[in-house]
Amino acid sequence: MPCCFLHRRAAAHPRPEGETALLLRIKRAWGDPPALAAWSVAAASSAGAHCRWPYVRCDSAGRVTELALTNANISGAFQWQHTGDPVQALEASVPQAPRVGEAELLLQIKHAWGDPPVLAAWSAAAASLVMIGISITGPVPDAQPPNWTPLQPCTPRHPGVPIHMLRNLRYLVLDSNRLTGAIPAELGELTNLETLWLANNPFHAGELPASFKNLTNLTKLWAANCSLTGDFPSYLVKMPKLEQLYLDDNSLTGTIPPGIWGLKKLQRLFVRRNNLTGDLVIDGFAAMSLAAIDLSENNLTGRIPEVFGHLENLTHLSLLGNNFTGKIPVSISHLPSLNTLLLSTNKLTGMLPPELGKHSSSLNVIMVDENDLTGPIPEGLCARGPLWFLSASRNHFNGSIPASLAKCDTLVDLNLGSNQLSGKVPEALWTAGQIQWVILDNNHLTGSLPATLPSSLVWLYIENNQFVGRIPSVAVALEHFIAENNMFSGEFPANLAYGMPLLQQLNLANNKLSGKIH
Repeated sequence: MPCCFLHRRAAAHPRPEGETALLLRIKRAWGDPPALAAWSVAAASSAGAHCRWPYVRCDSAGRVTELALTNANISGAFQWQHTGDPVQALEASVPQAPRVGEAELLLQIKHAWGDPPVLAAWSAAAASLVMIGISITGPVPDAQPPNWTPLQPCTPRHPGVPIHMLRNLRYLVLDSNRLTGAIPAELGELTNLETLWLANNPFHAGELPASFKNLTNLTKLWAANCSLTGDFPSYLVKMPKLEQLYLDDNSLTGTIPPGIWGLKKLQRLFVRRNNLTGDLVIDGFAAMSLAAIDLSENNLTGRIPEVFGHLENLTHLSLLGNNFTGKIPVSISHLPSLNTLLLSTNKLTGMLPPELGKHSSSLNVIMVDENDLTGPIPEGLCARGPLWFLSASRNHFNGSIPASLAKCDTLVDLNLGSNQLSGKVPEALWTAGQIQWVILDNNHLTGSLPATLPSSLVWLYIENNQFVGRIPSVAVALEHFIAENNMFSGEFPANLAYGMPLLQQLNLANNKLSGKIH
């Protein structure tokens, strides 16, 4: 809507200067969001007062160095075009317009418009009244406060968000808002930036600005879920201080530049859920500080680099949802700090490294589903770590379920379905204190089940095996019990509704049960 420019003969508050004025313009350009209600002229009456505003941090000289606006519910375009100062453009359109700034007068305007929520932050005088991108309904009020002179409506040209003019910024956090438009190339002028978080905003689709190559002091760049397109930005490999790089949930294409593995300080690399292709080419590996690598859900090919197994700080390795081939490097099983290993949905062959689990005291999640892995389930998966999640379904594992795995008292989720496992299920599995999900379907397992299943068990899928004996009668937490195509016999359990009160799904088809259903 057009903006109204009003003036009065005198102003009680001086016009803010320097970075205070910039912050107020930033607030104004975003439609005066309630989260920034404390950013006002009245609250900036003393030198350096803006440094005490919410979301703002300054250095000892009173210069703004940090803007942290995560989840501030900010919306609107995040763009800046060099067409002059929008406030000056407004004032120039009305000759000799004096500046105004009385809180009570602004409040009268607010009240005349029915106190719209978007103007909740109007609590003090402003140097000029500029309404940009806000939703106000109803007519411009006819009644004018004393000494006010209405001027003609005007529309600001290119009302940008001049964050790039805060030249001392080191920390800019704008993630998880509703910012739109293109990511401003002018942010590349903030050469002191060390942290830049833009993640989770609905920006217009486009590439990460080439001007970001100037941000050589960056240590943290978070641009996940920002509608990024184009190739993986090659200039990122020339940021020697980079420690954290998050580009997940975008539409990046092309290959991962080999030089990314040469960043000595890189600790976290997250580019999951993009459209990246090609092999992982490593041209001189220097990123020995890497603690987390997540390249999942792309179209990457080739072998898993052996060098990943030499990253002593690595806690998280996720390569799932790609087209990696070959064997899992044995060296990965020797990683001392490994916590999470996610390799599902690839084309990996060979065995799980026999030493997996024996060298890390923190290994708690292993996912290797949907590959072409063979051989036995390693004995030591729970040897040292608090393993609670093991999913290895849809492979070609054979042999029996290790007794050591069944005795793993931290195990919560066990999925070994659709393999070639045989033999009896270790009895210890049915007395485990925390087990909630057991999926062993489509194997060659034998033996019987106890009359009482673990009180924590919620899912039990054992269809298409060779289990015998009677159906359990007590499983107080069980919701899903699928046991079709086995050789269970005897009468259908009496009072099953009492023994399994939470049961939602029951399938006992194609067994040898007899008697009545109670």
